[in-house]
Amino acid sequence: MPRRYSTEENHRNRLAMAEFKHIHDSSSGSQSDFYCILKEDTNKRPSRTRKDCLWSKKFCFLLICGIIILFMALLITVSVNLTHQYSKMTEVENEVANLTSSVALLSSNQQDLNDRFMEMLGELKADLESRIMNLTQHKPVLSCKAEWQLFLSNCYKFSSDDGDWQTARSSCSGQGALLLILGKDSREWDFIVQHVVQSSNSYWIGLTDAITGHWRWVDGTPYSMNSSQWEPGEPNNRMGTEDCGELTKSGKLNDADCSRKFRFICKAPPSEN
Repeated sequence: MPRRYSTEENHRNRLAMAEFKHIHDSSSGSQSDFYCILKEDTNKRPSRTRKDCLWSKKFCFLLICGIIILFMALLITVSVNLTHQYSKMTEVENEVANLTSSVALLSSNQQDLNDRFMEMLGELKADLESRIMNLTQHKPVLSCKAEWQLFLSNCYKFSSDDGDWQTARSSCSGQGALLLILGKDSREWDFIVQHVVQSSNSYWIGLTDAITGHWRWVDGTPYSMNSSQWEPGEPNNRMGTEDCGELTKSGKLNDADCSRKFRFICKAPPSEN
């Protein structure tokens, strides 16, 4: 059997239906408002997007132009630098070419000088050979008188008799010679000493300090003191009378009294034949 509703229940049902309809109508209105807002927002978006696109295009254009300008500036700078470097390189190449030319010229001049030098050297050699040949062919023969000894380019006589220093000097002078004067040639000193030591005799030589108080040779040449040529402690001028040079049997010099008697040595230039 169908259920019967009471008057109170019917009233509650009608209220519920009315409330539901109100909620439904409110919901429909809200959806309609949301749809209108969404539609309005959707209609507005395309306008802002077009502005953004136009700004983006301008920005891209300006950016590209800036890049092109920077690239061109860089290209111009590089071109200028390359031109400058090329100019410097050209200058260097010119300098190298000039130096090469100078070196070649110097080398040529050096060769000419070498050739000239060798030519002059050859001429000098030929001239010297000719002179030597002439001297050899016409070389004089040196000789000494009897009882004299030839050594190097001088004649020497070792006396066999004794005499005081003044007598010895006069004897040498009478023979066209001088009482021995020793030069700086050590060979001459060795030759004289060797003969004196072998003879075991002392000899007068042409050395004295009687005239000036300084040792000089008989030709007036100063004697250069060499202590190694003298006996130890000599010359000492003992008793104040030792003014003449003696070559002792040991081959050393000594200052002796000029009145003592010794053998003597004379020195003279040789004869040419």
